[in-house]
Amino acid sequence: MMNYYELLGVEPKAGPEEIKQAYRERVKEWHPDKNPLRQEEAEEMTKVLNIAYGMLSDPEQKKHYDRILRFSKGRSFEHYVNDSSFSGKIHAAANILKGMVEDVKELYYLFKDAVNGRYKLHPVNLGIIGGGLLYFILPIDLIPDFIPLVGFVDDIAVLTTILNSMGEELMKYRSWKGSN
Repeated sequence: MMNYYELLGVEPKAGPEEIKQAYRERVKEWHPDKNPLRQEEAEEMTKVLNIAYGMLSDPEQKKHYDRILRFSKGRSFEHYVNDSSFSGKIHAAANILKGMVEDVKELYYLFKDAVNGRYKLHPVNLGIIGGGLLYFILPIDLIPDFIPLVGFVDDIAVLTTILNSMGEELMKYRSWKGSN
């Protein structure tokens, strides 16, 4: 997940008008008509700018986004949430997670497809799933993972909560994935 503040060139404490002005400048800069030699890249960047503005212009979504940025210490999600870290954590927790492994994998693929723009997901749901996956992958959380068996209890609780709240979205995603 990219840093929308950096993308728009504003500070996290920027007000609505400053965010709107920065968004308008960046959209003008990346408008496909102004970039005929990079049409596809310009269209993609315009989509990303629209998502960034939508996230940062809505006070509630901005609050959730800021919380995720603080939790990730400003690093991109790819630093923490990637195929390697996810596979390692799934392998380490496989005995504990048993019945949940396939659902958690599906949740991860849903997140990846949404971040990469292949699947449309509401930004709040994206933040919830991203935050949950980040919590699951990071070894230091409420109950550190290195404590045998007990270390994964909090991870299971977080994942179960997310899976329960995103059950309908997972069904839509599976249907979408099956048709593509």
